[in-house]
Amino acid sequence: MTTELRGEGLRSLLNDHLAVLAIGAVTVYASLRFVYLSYLHPASHFPGPKLAAISNLWYAYQHLTGRYPWAVEKALKKYGELSPEPCSPDIYNKQTKNLEHFVKVDVAIGFGDDGITWEKDPAKHRQMAKKLSPSFSVKSLKALEPIMHNHIDKFVQTIKTYGNTDGGIELKIWTDWVAMDMAADMASSRELKQVQDMKSSPLLTIFWAFNFFITVNQVFKKFPLLSPLKWAFLPFSVLFSRTQIERVNRDALEGRIESRTQMQHPDHFEQLLPANAPIPTKREKLHLEILVSQLFLGGYEPVASQIHCAIMFSLHEPETLKILVKEIRNAFNSYEDISSDPLASLSYLNAVLMESMRLTVNVATGLARSSPGSEVDGNYIAKGITVQYAHFAFTRSSAYFHDPHKYRPQRWLPTTHEHWDPAFQEDATDSFFPFGHGPRACIGQAQAWRQMRLFVAKVLWTFDVEMLPDQDLNFERDFKLYAMWEKPEFWARFHEVAPSARDSQKD
Repeated sequence: MTTELRGEGLRSLLNDHLAVLAIGAVTVYASLRFVYLSYLHPASHFPGPKLAAISNLWYAYQHLTGRYPWAVEKALKKYGELSPEPCSPDIYNKQTKNLEHFVKVDVAIGFGDDGITWEKDPAKHRQMAKKLSPSFSVKSLKALEPIMHNHIDKFVQTIKTYGNTDGGIELKIWTDWVAMDMAADMASSRELKQVQDMKSSPLLTIFWAFNFFITVNQVFKKFPLLSPLKWAFLPFSVLFSRTQIERVNRDALEGRIESRTQMQHPDHFEQLLPANAPIPTKREKLHLEILVSQLFLGGYEPVASQIHCAIMFSLHEPETLKILVKEIRNAFNSYEDISSDPLASLSYLNAVLMESMRLTVNVATGLARSSPGSEVDGNYIAKGITVQYAHFAFTRSSAYFHDPHKYRPQRWLPTTHEHWDPAFQEDATDSFFPFGHGPRACIGQAQAWRQMRLFVAKVLWTFDVEMLPDQDLNFERDFKLYAMWEKPEFWARFHEVAPSARDSQKD
């Protein structure tokens, strides 16, 4: 009995010693890590929040609350402003033969193929961009324009019936419907018919259900050991729907492959798999599926967000809306006359869209890149350090934009325009690239411009739009950013304008 007690005592003592050693080892490791990250790491001399320097917890918290762009803006104000040039070009424009030096970091979700959007290898990305570029040529976009008109016209006709009710319509969901219908049709001739049915497709529903999870997925890349826990943030219903959506997407792809010799109108898929190409392998089909999805989603969300915000912001500024409507209605004698080429010269329309994109910057969480070991704005960044440019903070800095938190389209007008305001003459408008720049610039930006101009012009030519009363909407409070902007509901009423009333408004 005494021997057993002694044995238990020795084991207890040994366990106590092991516990002390373990705690001591963790303490020493944490202390050394703190010292290294705070004082010895290659990026330690850059100022910023101390928690962000020693841990990924700051990064995780700001992203998961949807406030990361605001947090970066606040940090820059506290620790030092940023400069628009040469910082952004240093990161995104440095290249050799169209191959960027600062390589894209891993942001893929894990579908088995990175497509073009998530592809990290500059050579592979360049190869895909070169293959796709004919789809976005002026000739191709002119051929696609009837598709844009078709979907916008359906929207206008439907709103004539339902937009003038007492309750009006919720603009966010309707712009989602028309933009996604348009994008799916142009990408692969896929018909979603959301505007026609006045109902969200399962694809749209699951797309927004994944918005927060995409951010979760990116955050958990910073915590590899905890990565399996990310699936807890995705409801079971969404996991189930994902399987269904993937099956529907594959069926749509198979149908598009089979019908490629009998297409009624052009689309981007033609460039990916010409009619005379052999049937793709299983691996090639996966690549095509990812590419088509990226073209489709890239053609949908930025356009939906900007046509919604351009109208919403303008409704909050009556004088802006008045000038915009007048410019559009003066430019065309009939609805049928509205087309992309003359719209490109409407200065105020372009200014409104640029200002909307300035306030709600695309990819405002930053375009993260891995440094090759190079200088950025005169500072050497060691190889492997992740860098990105704070586009959102730049556009909201009073050092570069006058009255930066206000919606002021006149800042983008030429100096000869009657509504140009010299108060904005020092604005750094030449340093703002809403679709990115360099080898990774958005390949579909010309298409997006056509879609946005056509939608805003046709809607405001046809309707007098009013914001429903008692809507307490505030951008700083009500918008959040995960993978995409989470926008609040916004209700508006659309009054069809009689031809006589429109004619009387013209100069």
